[in-house]
Order: sequence, then structure tokens, then C-alpha cells
Amino acid sequence: MNSDAEVIWRKGDIKMPENVKYVVKTAQDELLIRSLRLPIGILNTVRYIADKNDITINEYISSLILERIEVAQ
Repeated sequence: MNSDAEVIWRKGDIKMPENVKYVVKTAQDELLIRSLRLPIGILNTVRYIADKNDITINEYISSLILERIEVAQ
């Protein structure tokens, strides 16, 4: 078994490769959505709407929060 790991990006490099960016955003989305502890049906709806609108789950939830804040003001 080869124990050498290929470094594909380091913090501070000029630009994060697209494949790394995808993995990071997906992990962030999953951490956020699991921390909310919503029922599974709601989780699936959030995932579906975010995917349908071609945005991340983080972006979708942020937009919902911003809409509520604007309504409250």
C-alpha cells in the first residue's frame, strides 16, 4: 500500500481547483444541514430546492434567513 498522498491544493495557493471546491462546499452543506436537526422530509426538500435552483444548501438557507430578516424590519 502506498502511503504517499498527493497534495492537490494547499491553503494560500492562488486558486482552489474545482474538484476540491466541490468537495469543500458539499461537506459544508452536509455539516450545516445536519446541525439543524430537521426531519428527514424537510432535509430532502431543502436538498431538492437547492439542487433545482443550482445553488448550495448553504446559499439556500442563507437566502431564507435574509428574507425573514428583511420582512421583520
